[in-house]
Amino acid sequence: MHIIAPQARARRERGCTVGTCFRVRGFTLIEILVTLAIILIGILGTFGLQTKATKVEFESYQRGQALALVRDMEARLTASRGIIDSFLAAELSSTNGSVYVGVGSGGLNGVLDCSVEATLAKTQLCAWGDALQGTAVSEGGKSVGAMIGARGCLIRMEPPQSNSLADLYIVVVWQGVVAGNDPPVDAVSGQNNCASQVNFGTGLRRGVSMRVMVPDLKKTL
Repeated sequence: MHIIAPQARARRERGCTVGTCFRVRGFTLIEILVTLAIILIGILGTFGLQTKATKVEFESYQRGQALALVRDMEARLTASRGIIDSFLAAELSSTNGSVYVGVGSGGLNGVLDCSVEATLAKTQLCAWGDALQGTAVSEGGKSVGAMIGARGCLIRMEPPQSNSLADLYIVVVWQGVVAGNDPPVDAVSGQNNCASQVNFGTGLRRGVSMRVMVPDLKKTL
C-alpha cells in the first residue's frame, strides 16, 4: 500500500509539485510589484497634472487682476476730466512707455518717484502704482495683492484722435509663471514699450492694455 504524505497530497490536490508551487508564488510576487509600479506611475502623473493645473490657474488669476487694475485706472482717468492735462505731462505719461509705476525704486529706470510732493493727477497715478505693488493685501509682511513684478504705464497718442482731450493707452505688464509667447515687441505691452527696461525672462512677459479717449465736449465735429 502506497502512503502519500499529507503535504504531498495537498500539493497534488492543488495541481502542482514542489518546484511548480514555488514558481507560481514567485510569479504572483512579480505581478504585485508590477501593479505597485503602475500605481506609482499613475500617482506621479497625477501630481504632475495637478502642478501644471495650478500654474495655469495662477496665470488666469494674474490676468484677471491685471484687467481689474486697468479698469481701475480707466475709472480714474474718466473721473478726472478737469485735470486730464496733468496726466499728459511728461512726468506721468510718455509716448513709448518709458515712464511707469508699480514694482521698482522711485526715480530709477523710469519708475515714477512718488516720494515728492505731487499734483492731484500724480497722487492718482501713485495710488494706482501702490495697487500694482499689491499693497491692498499683505501676508507675512509682504504685499501679495497683485501680479508678480507688476508695472503700469500711460502711453500717450499724439495728437489725440477723435475729438478727444486725451488719447491714452493704459498698459499693465507683469511676469508669468509658465513660459509662453511674449506680446509682440512693438505692441504697447511689448518689450519695446511699457517698462522696456524690465526683462521678465524669455516667454514670461505678460500684458494687457486698454485705450481711453476722454472727449472734448466743447468741440464740435
